[in-house]
Amino acid sequence: MTRRVGIALAALVVAIPVWAADEGGGTFLGLPTLFWKVANFVAFFGLLFFLLARPLSKFFKSRSAQIAAQMKEAEHQRSEAEQFRSEMEKRIAALAGEIAALQERLKGEGERERQALERQGEGEAARLVAQIEQEAARRVQDARRQLASEAAAVAADLAVELLQRELTAEDRERIFKITLERLGERPAGSAR
Repeated sequence: MTRRVGIALAALVVAIPVWAADEGGGTFLGLPTLFWKVANFVAFFGLLFFLLARPLSKFFKSRSAQIAAQMKEAEHQRSEAEQFRSEMEKRIAALAGEIAALQERLKGEGERERQALERQGEGEAARLVAQIEQEAARRVQDARRQLASEAAAVAADLAVELLQRELTAEDRERIFKITLERLGERPAGSAR
């Protein structure tokens, strides 16, 4: 309540010089108008200061506290970011080591795989060579049989030709009788 009364009195004090200036006189209460204008100006800003000092003070204090809190939070976040950056650098360094180890492992596995493929290829080549040799031996054997068969056929043809040319009718008759006798000596039912 006293605050309201103080505000009303201050407004009245400020308003009096304004009324006095409106009357058009050069002085008011024996003082020049300029003095009253300056006093009015000082009183107005004094009242403004009086009315706004606490709220502005609270506002600026809260704003200062808020800015300080934001700066503290920013510092905390910067610290966390720096820590995160150092962790990422450590992870990247560790990853570089892991990549190098993985490359070495893959290189070793590749070398083992190459050697296994070489062994497998050599085995496959040996198997193919063996198959080719077997096929060649079989073909040689078939060729020998065919050659022997052809030689036998040629020999038989030559023998028939020779017999036909050299064998007389009497020789044929004698061979026929000997063959019949031999067939007669065999028991019945036996066959060759």
